[in-house]
Amino acid sequence: MTAVVGSRLPDLTLEDPAGSEMRLGELITRRTVVPVVRYYGCMPCRDYLFQLQEAHPRLSDAELDVIGIGRAADFQAEWLGTQGIEFPLLLDPDQAIYAAIDLARFPWWAMFSWATARNYVRAAKRARQGRIANHPLQRPGLIVLDPGLEIVYLHRGERLGDYPPVEQLVTAVQP
Repeated sequence: MTAVVGSRLPDLTLEDPAGSEMRLGELITRRTVVPVVRYYGCMPCRDYLFQLQEAHPRLSDAELDVIGIGRAADFQAEWLGTQGIEFPLLLDPDQAIYAAIDLARFPWWAMFSWATARNYVRAAKRARQGRIANHPLQRPGLIVLDPGLEIVYLHRGERLGDYPPVEQLVTAVQP
C-alpha cells in the first residue's frame, strides 16, 4: 500500500544515537514534522535540519514538534547535536520509515542534475558534507504526523536536497 495523506504509519521502532530503542508512537504527542534524511552527513540534509532548528520558535508557536530520522551514522547525529540541533535525531537502521512512506532510491543520473548542484551550493553556506553513511542515491522526504501516526503532510524528494520550504510547510499543516 502506498502511503498518502490520511494513512497511518505503523508504530516503528527507532534508536537514539546511544542505541536505545524507542517507538515512534511514544514520541509523537502533537503534530510533528519528521524530516527523513538520506543520512546525517548529507550536506543538503544537514542544511535543512539547521533551517528547521532556526525555525523552531515559529514551529513551536504553530504547535509543531520536530524529530529527525536518518538511516544510520550515530556519530553524525551526535555531532549535529553539538552544532545546535536541539530536536531529537533518531536512527532507522532497518530503513522501515523509508519503506513505509515509499522513499525509493533515485536513478544514478539524479546526482548530476542542475537542481542537485543548486541544492549543494545553497547548502554550502551553512553545512559541510560528512562521510557517506547510506546509499548515496537514497531519496529524502518529510512527513508531518499527528499523535495517532496519521500522515497530515507528505513530501517525497524528487532530487537530492529536495525538501519543502519551512514557511510553506508551516502554512500547509495549520489546522
